Amino acid sequence: MFQRRQFLKAMAGGLMVSVLPNLSWALAPEGYQRLLVLIELKGGNDGLNTVVPYASADYYRLRPGIGIPREQVLPLDERLGLHPAMTGLLPLWQQQELAVLQGVGYPDPNLSHFRSIEIWETASNSQQYLSEGWLSRLFREQPTPRGFAADGVVLSSQALGPLDGGARAVVLNNPQDFALRAMPAAARSAIFSKWRATSARPPPSWASRPNPCPRRIRRWQRPGRPELSPRPSPP
Repeated sequence: MFQRRQFLKAMAGGLMVSVLPNLSWALAPEGYQRLLVLIELKGGNDGLNTVVPYASADYYRLRPGIGIPREQVLPLDERLGLHPAMTGLLPLWQQQELAVLQGVGYPDPNLSHFRSIEIWETASNSQQYLSEGWLSRLFREQPTPRGFAADGVVLSSQALGPLDGGARAVVLNNPQDFALRAMPAAARSAIFSKWRATSARPPPSWASRPNPCPRRIRRWQRPGRPELSPRPSPP
Protein backbone atom coordinates (compact mmCIF):
# COMPACT_ATOMS: atom_id res chain seq x y z
CA MET A 1 0.00 0.00 0.00
CA PHE A 2 1.22 3.50 -0.82
CA GLN A 3 2.08 5.71 2.15
CA ARG A 4 0.74 9.26 1.94
CA ARG A 5 4.06 10.84 2.94
CA GLN A 6 5.93 8.82 0.30
CA PHE A 7 3.39 9.76 -2.35
CA LEU A 8 3.62 13.46 -1.52
CA LYS A 9 7.40 13.33 -1.66
CA ALA A 10 7.26 11.63 -5.07
CA MET A 11 4.67 14.12 -6.32
CA ALA A 12 6.67 17.09 -5.05
CA GLY A 13 9.73 15.81 -6.86
CA GLY A 14 7.81 15.29 -10.10
CA LEU A 15 8.12 11.48 -10.09
CA MET A 16 4.39 10.73 -9.92
CA VAL A 17 3.71 13.34 -12.58
CA SER A 18 5.39 11.08 -15.12
CA VAL A 19 4.33 7.74 -13.62
CA LEU A 20 0.57 8.33 -13.30
CA PRO A 21 -0.17 9.18 -16.96
CA ASN A 22 1.82 6.16 -18.15
CA LEU A 23 0.06 3.87 -15.66
CA SER A 24 -3.35 5.24 -16.70
CA TRP A 25 -2.76 4.63 -20.40
CA ALA A 26 -1.37 1.17 -19.66
CA LEU A 27 -4.62 0.22 -17.89
CA ALA A 28 -6.83 1.65 -20.64
CA PRO A 29 -7.82 -0.22 -23.81
CA GLU A 30 -5.85 0.76 -26.88
CA GLY A 31 -7.08 3.96 -28.46
CA TYR A 32 -9.30 4.96 -25.53
CA GLN A 33 -8.79 8.61 -24.62
CA ARG A 34 -11.34 9.37 -21.86
CA LEU A 35 -9.45 8.69 -18.65
CA LEU A 36 -9.96 10.15 -15.20
CA VAL A 37 -7.38 9.64 -12.44
CA LEU A 38 -8.57 10.41 -8.91
CA ILE A 39 -6.08 10.46 -6.03
CA GLU A 40 -7.37 10.41 -2.47
CA LEU A 41 -4.77 11.10 0.21
CA LYS A 42 -6.20 10.00 3.54
CA GLY A 43 -5.09 11.94 6.54
CA GLY A 44 -4.55 15.58 7.34
CA ASN A 45 -2.80 18.06 5.10
CA ASP A 46 -1.79 21.62 5.89
CA GLY A 47 -3.26 23.33 2.86
CA LEU A 48 -1.99 26.78 3.83
CA ASN A 49 1.59 25.49 3.83
CA THR A 50 1.06 23.54 0.59
CA VAL A 51 -0.32 26.43 -1.43
CA VAL A 52 1.03 29.37 0.53
CA PRO A 53 -0.72 32.78 0.59
CA TYR A 54 2.65 34.47 0.93
CA ALA A 55 1.27 37.95 0.15
CA SER A 56 -1.09 37.82 3.13
CA ALA A 57 -0.02 39.65 6.26
CA ASP A 58 -2.58 37.61 8.23
CA TYR A 59 -0.87 34.38 7.18
CA TYR A 60 2.39 35.42 8.85
CA ARG A 61 0.65 37.10 11.78
CA LEU A 62 -1.36 33.97 12.64
CA ARG A 63 1.47 31.52 11.87
CA PRO A 64 4.55 33.11 13.42
CA GLY A 65 6.23 29.75 14.03
CA ILE A 66 5.10 27.54 11.12
CA GLY A 67 4.58 29.95 8.23
CA ILE A 68 6.79 29.37 5.19
CA PRO A 69 9.23 32.30 4.81
CA ARG A 70 8.36 34.43 1.81
CA GLU A 71 11.80 34.01 0.23
CA GLN A 72 11.43 30.20 0.27
CA VAL A 73 8.01 30.04 -1.41
CA LEU A 74 7.85 28.93 -5.06
CA PRO A 75 5.62 31.71 -6.47
CA LEU A 76 2.68 30.83 -8.71
CA ASP A 77 1.47 34.41 -8.98
CA GLU A 78 1.66 37.61 -6.96
CA ARG A 79 -0.42 36.12 -4.11
CA LEU A 80 0.13 32.36 -3.95
CA GLY A 81 3.07 29.98 -4.08
CA LEU A 82 3.99 26.36 -3.48
CA HIS A 83 5.83 24.84 -0.54
CA PRO A 84 9.59 24.90 -1.31
CA ALA A 85 9.73 21.08 -1.46
CA MET A 86 7.25 20.97 -4.36
CA THR A 87 9.71 21.88 -7.09
CA GLY A 88 8.44 19.07 -9.32
CA LEU A 89 5.05 20.76 -9.75
CA LEU A 90 6.32 24.22 -10.66
CA PRO A 91 7.20 23.36 -14.30
CA LEU A 92 3.67 21.98 -14.80
CA TRP A 93 2.22 25.28 -13.59
CA GLN A 94 4.50 27.20 -15.91
CA GLN A 95 3.40 24.98 -18.83
CA GLN A 96 -0.28 25.53 -17.90
CA GLU A 97 -0.73 21.84 -17.12
CA LEU A 98 -1.52 22.32 -13.43
CA ALA A 99 -4.46 24.09 -11.78
CA VAL A 100 -4.97 24.85 -8.11
CA LEU A 101 -8.53 24.87 -6.73
CA GLN A 102 -8.94 26.66 -3.42
CA GLY A 103 -11.88 26.94 -1.07
CA VAL A 104 -13.63 23.83 -2.42
CA GLY A 105 -16.58 22.88 -0.25
CA TYR A 106 -20.34 22.41 -0.07
CA PRO A 107 -23.22 24.18 1.70
CA ASP A 108 -23.90 23.43 5.37
CA PRO A 109 -20.72 21.36 5.85
CA ASN A 110 -20.78 18.36 8.16
CA LEU A 111 -18.10 18.45 10.85
CA SER A 112 -17.73 14.65 11.05
CA HIS A 113 -14.61 13.43 9.25
CA PHE A 114 -16.22 10.12 8.24
CA ARG A 115 -19.52 11.64 7.14
CA SER A 116 -17.62 14.24 5.13
CA ILE A 117 -15.82 11.48 3.24
CA GLU A 118 -19.20 9.90 2.40
CA ILE A 119 -20.44 13.24 1.09
CA TRP A 120 -17.42 13.69 -1.15
CA GLU A 121 -17.59 10.13 -2.47
CA THR A 122 -21.33 10.11 -3.17
CA ALA A 123 -21.71 13.80 -4.17
CA SER A 124 -24.70 14.11 -1.85
CA ASN A 125 -25.73 17.20 0.04
CA SER A 126 -24.96 17.30 3.74
CA GLN A 127 -28.45 16.06 4.74
CA GLN A 128 -28.73 13.39 2.03
CA TYR A 129 -27.58 9.77 2.35
CA LEU A 130 -26.81 7.87 -0.87
CA SER A 131 -25.68 4.27 -1.27
CA GLU A 132 -23.90 4.77 -4.61
CA GLY A 133 -20.72 6.65 -5.37
CA TRP A 134 -20.96 9.46 -7.89
CA LEU A 135 -18.92 7.52 -10.45
CA SER A 136 -21.24 4.51 -10.09
CA ARG A 137 -24.21 6.74 -10.93
CA LEU A 138 -22.32 8.26 -13.84
CA PHE A 139 -21.44 4.84 -15.31
CA ARG A 140 -25.06 3.71 -14.95
CA GLU A 141 -26.18 6.67 -17.07
CA GLN A 142 -23.19 6.61 -19.44
CA PRO A 143 -21.80 3.04 -19.49
CA THR A 144 -18.27 2.27 -20.56
CA PRO A 145 -17.94 0.31 -23.84
CA ARG A 146 -19.18 -3.27 -23.69
CA GLY A 147 -15.77 -4.83 -24.17
CA PHE A 148 -14.34 -3.26 -21.00
CA ALA A 149 -13.60 -5.73 -18.19
CA ALA A 150 -14.30 -3.04 -15.58
CA ASP A 151 -15.39 0.56 -15.19
CA GLY A 152 -12.40 1.43 -13.05
CA VAL A 153 -9.35 0.18 -11.21
CA VAL A 154 -8.77 0.98 -7.54
CA LEU A 155 -5.12 1.03 -6.52
CA SER A 156 -3.71 0.56 -3.02
CA SER A 157 -7.04 0.47 -1.17
CA GLN A 158 -9.91 -1.91 -0.49
CA ALA A 159 -12.40 0.98 -0.39
CA LEU A 160 -14.18 1.65 -3.69
CA GLY A 161 -15.06 5.25 -2.83
CA PRO A 162 -16.82 6.94 -5.78
CA LEU A 163 -17.07 3.54 -7.51
CA ASP A 164 -18.98 1.94 -4.62
CA GLY A 165 -22.54 0.70 -4.94
CA GLY A 166 -22.72 -0.70 -8.46
CA ALA A 167 -19.72 0.10 -10.65
CA ARG A 168 -17.60 -2.73 -12.02
CA ALA A 169 -14.32 -2.22 -10.21
CA VAL A 170 -11.07 -4.17 -9.95
CA VAL A 171 -9.24 -3.66 -6.65
CA LEU A 172 -5.51 -3.80 -7.32
CA ASN A 173 -4.01 -3.72 -3.84
CA ASN A 174 -0.80 -5.53 -4.76
CA PRO A 175 0.20 -5.24 -8.46
CA GLN A 176 2.75 -8.07 -8.28
CA ASP A 177 0.28 -10.42 -6.64
CA PHE A 178 -2.42 -9.51 -9.16
CA ALA A 179 -0.05 -10.07 -12.09
CA LEU A 180 0.84 -13.52 -10.82
CA ARG A 181 -2.79 -14.45 -10.31
CA ALA A 182 -3.65 -13.29 -13.82
CA MET A 183 -1.03 -15.53 -15.43
CA PRO A 184 -2.03 -18.74 -17.18
CA ALA A 185 -1.74 -21.77 -14.92
CA ALA A 186 1.31 -23.14 -16.78
CA ALA A 187 3.26 -19.89 -16.38
CA ARG A 188 2.45 -19.66 -12.67
CA SER A 189 3.42 -23.29 -12.22
CA ALA A 190 6.84 -22.62 -13.79
CA ILE A 191 7.43 -19.62 -11.52
CA PHE A 192 6.56 -21.50 -8.36
CA SER A 193 8.58 -24.55 -9.39
CA LYS A 194 11.58 -22.23 -9.40
CA TRP A 195 10.38 -20.82 -6.05
CA ARG A 196 10.35 -24.28 -4.50
CA ALA A 197 13.86 -24.95 -5.80
CA THR A 198 15.37 -21.75 -4.42
CA SER A 199 13.33 -20.84 -1.33
CA ALA A 200 12.69 -22.53 1.98
CA ARG A 201 9.31 -20.77 2.23
CA PRO A 202 6.27 -22.52 0.73
CA PRO A 203 4.53 -20.78 -2.19
CA PRO A 204 1.14 -19.12 -1.64
CA SER A 205 -1.80 -21.52 -1.38
CA TRP A 206 -3.39 -20.11 -4.54
CA ALA A 207 -0.34 -20.93 -6.68
CA SER A 208 -1.80 -24.25 -7.78
CA ARG A 209 -5.38 -23.07 -8.20
CA PRO A 210 -7.03 -22.14 -11.53
CA ASN A 211 -6.73 -18.49 -12.52
CA PRO A 212 -9.16 -16.65 -10.19
CA CYS A 213 -9.06 -13.24 -11.87
CA PRO A 214 -11.94 -13.61 -14.35
CA ARG A 215 -14.12 -14.98 -11.56
CA ARG A 216 -13.10 -12.14 -9.26
CA ILE A 217 -13.87 -9.54 -11.91
CA ARG A 218 -17.27 -11.11 -12.59
CA ARG A 219 -18.19 -10.67 -8.93
CA TRP A 220 -18.13 -6.90 -9.46
CA GLN A 221 -20.03 -6.72 -12.74
CA ARG A 222 -22.89 -4.26 -12.81
CA PRO A 223 -26.40 -5.77 -12.96
CA GLY A 224 -28.40 -5.26 -16.12
CA ARG A 225 -26.00 -6.75 -18.64
CA PRO A 226 -27.22 -10.24 -19.53
CA GLU A 227 -23.79 -11.58 -20.45
CA LEU A 228 -22.33 -10.66 -17.04
CA SER A 229 -22.91 -12.21 -13.64
CA PRO A 230 -24.62 -9.82 -11.17
CA ARG A 231 -22.70 -8.40 -8.27
CA PRO A 232 -23.70 -10.14 -5.03
CA SER A 233 -25.50 -8.13 -2.37
CA PRO A 234 -23.41 -7.31 0.70
CA PRO A 235 -24.09 -9.54 3.72
